[in-house]
Amino acid sequence: MKYSEYHSKSKFKGSAAFYIIIACCLLAIGGASWFAAANISGRNSKNESSSGNKSDTSSFSSSKIESKPDISSSGISENVEKHVSDVPYSSAESTSSAETKEKTSVRTYSMPIQGEVIKNYSEKELQYSATYGDMRLHSGIDIACEDGTAVSACANGTVLSVENSSEFGCVITIDHGDGITAKYAAIKGVKVKAGDKVSAGDIIGNVTTVPCECADQSHLHLEVYKNGHAAPPLATLKLD
Repeated sequence: MKYSEYHSKSKFKGSAAFYIIIACCLLAIGGASWFAAANISGRNSKNESSSGNKSDTSSFSSSKIESKPDISSSGISENVEKHVSDVPYSSAESTSSAETKEKTSVRTYSMPIQGEVIKNYSEKELQYSATYGDMRLHSGIDIACEDGTAVSACANGTVLSVENSSEFGCVITIDHGDGITAKYAAIKGVKVKAGDKVSAGDIIGNVTTVPCECADQSHLHLEVYKNGHAAPPLATLKLD
């Protein structure tokens, strides 16, 4: 082979290799550029998608909030007023409240008439009876007054009975509560009957002669019982 042919072939081979390398480099650069552009495009798409989802979610949340029922204070007030007005008035509750108030309040008593106590209560000590001319116990107190003097209730209460007795004439028995009952003896012009409610100071009748104590001066005979047992009237009614 001639030197010129050999030299020409070598030069051609070198030029071809150079162009191949350049082509490969260009392909590599083009591929890298395409890959980078594709990544950037994909990220933008994801961001737009994410932004769209957030917007949808925000819209959904807003929609949910707007769809919640509006409970206004006026509505609540109306419901409360309706429930209160719907509750029927109970007379039993009123009665119970009145009874409780009466029990917790301090009960006070007063003398049924104004006058001097001429004979005291005696449970064990015998006292002289001018009518019978002997010594005997005295189950109440005698309060001196004129015949026909008005007699008033010692306190609030309920009339248990109005009965006639051969010894004490017409006797009015009143339940004054707290286990206390009082017997007002020898009453005329009776103004109450069994079952009546009386208040302290109400006139229940007038004084007249006590058959079993007719020899004594005119007076009101008053007996007081605590839980069914005879008790000293002044001490029991706290009038001593």
